Amino acid sequence: MIKRIAVPSLARMLVVVGAATVASFGAGCDKGSSGPAPNPSTATPEAKPDAKGIDAATNDPTLVGLAKKALGCKWAAYGFDTKCPELKVTLESEAMRDGKGDATLVNFLDDPNEQVRWLGARALSQRGKAFRTDKQLAERIVTVAEGEKAKVVAQELGGVVGGIKHAETGLGERIKAMAKGHPVQQMRTGLLARMLFSNGETLYDFVKDIAVNDKDTMVRKAAISAFWTGTPPTRAADTCKMWLGFMDDPVDDVAGEAAYLCSFYPQNGGCKAEWDGVIDRVEKRAKEGTIKSTQMASAMSYLYRQSGASDAQKKRALATARLIAENTANHGMARGRALELLAEKDPDAKKVLEKFKDDPDAFVKARAKNLAERPVPKEADKAPAGTNKPAAAPGKVATEPTK
Repeated sequence: MIKRIAVPSLARMLVVVGAATVASFGAGCDKGSSGPAPNPSTATPEAKPDAKGIDAATNDPTLVGLAKKALGCKWAAYGFDTKCPELKVTLESEAMRDGKGDATLVNFLDDPNEQVRWLGARALSQRGKAFRTDKQLAERIVTVAEGEKAKVVAQELGGVVGGIKHAETGLGERIKAMAKGHPVQQMRTGLLARMLFSNGETLYDFVKDIAVNDKDTMVRKAAISAFWTGTPPTRAADTCKMWLGFMDDPVDDVAGEAAYLCSFYPQNGGCKAEWDGVIDRVEKRAKEGTIKSTQMASAMSYLYRQSGASDAQKKRALATARLIAENTANHGMARGRALELLAEKDPDAKKVLEKFKDDPDAFVKARAKNLAERPVPKEADKAPAGTNKPAAAPGKVATEPTK
């Protein structure tokens, strides 16, 4: 009796379970079904309309492909290795010619990855064009720059902001506010290096005010150096006088930068009217033993090489370099830099260098030994007069970005 009741009940249970299982598989294989959902890790990614940065839907796929390869380059404190082939290919791409890639590169600036932002800023700085006068693109750049916190990105992005035309975009006040008070120093120095060159005389007094009054020495130096490429032809004399005045600044780095610029400036024959004043000031410091900046010694070297310098000025520059080297109270790095001019131009170079081989300063001693052992270039190997003057000082922005 018990067996007859239990077996049918079990059978009915198996039938119900089996039917439910079949129904389940049947539903999964229905013609309207796409089958089981794919594993999220293997699913093909689709562009999201609200995606930002390198994944933005409006990006040029060619530039995105190049950029992703460049992201494999070695990354360091100052950005990607500039010798990396993938980075070079990206920055030389035809997809950026005449500003065609600007919109995509501006999108890169919104990326959460600082490496992508750096790449976008570097590319805009070197190849960008449309952003300089396109108000919509320029405003996006300024907005991103105002909130940028990464130093490595800020240095590049500052130069991009500096390239924006104030009159065409109406963004001058916001940009000037960044130049005066952005919390990241590198943004300010990068911006100042370019904004005067890009906008001309309208910013001359603004940049000069920062050079005179800012509390940050690096920012002041950037402002002073901005006049190298940013001085309008009509203000060259004013700039030369300004640089000479900065040689009396109590901050050694500022005074040294001014000496270097005033002696090396090549436009319109250089700051000829100030050269005697430059030598006077460096000579005074050399005698006092208060030279700490290597730029003071460099100034004598560059002035000596100016094609317009008189024989008397060259003789004084050489004598002043010797004063710098001989006074052990001057900084060792500056003394070593002065030895370079003496080694090349002093008639008694061998005797001079021999004397410094036993100098108490380790750097001066090593530099003298190195220079004494260096082969003297033959006259045929020396560059013709005037060919050693670059269009821009080392590290300065000289021209608009490459097309």
